[in-house]
Amino acid sequence: MHEKKDAIKDDGVLVVAYSDADYAADKTDRKSVSGGVLMVAGMVVGWLCKKQKCVALSTMEAEFVAASQTAAEMMGIIELLKEIGVSVQPDSTLHVDNQAAIAQIKGEDTSGRAKHIDVRLKFVKDLETKKMLKVQYCESKGMRADILTKTLPAPRLSQLRGLVMLSG
Repeated sequence: MHEKKDAIKDDGVLVVAYSDADYAADKTDRKSVSGGVLMVAGMVVGWLCKKQKCVALSTMEAEFVAASQTAAEMMGIIELLKEIGVSVQPDSTLHVDNQAAIAQIKGEDTSGRAKHIDVRLKFVKDLETKKMLKVQYCESKGMRADILTKTLPAPRLSQLRGLVMLSG
């Protein structure tokens, strides 16, 4: 995990994002919910929480859709920072807590299950290939986006609120 002290350096600010999905969350149509937390220099600057447009056939697919949505938002923030003259560190990171989704992005798994989300797969894979971001595994206990996708017990909610710096 990146600490605040690493978030601002001479070579710019660090952009970090966390993505998560709640698989088949809606009981009426079984569409999943995507969640994403976007941070610049250790501070939350954006988030997303929305129902996915397609029905995912597996947890991996739901997580992958969430990762691609979060990556798109992340690229928007990076472009905005550059437009206003803020330097961005080259090691921007998208944290994902599903190793099957990461394997798809990194090309280690060629399972045909993800063909219907192939465009999203290629989008994130292209960003990583061009070194615009790196995708990294994040253990569930550090997954900040869980606050947007799960019903949580009070201690876990309090812990996540602390990670995303929300008071209340």
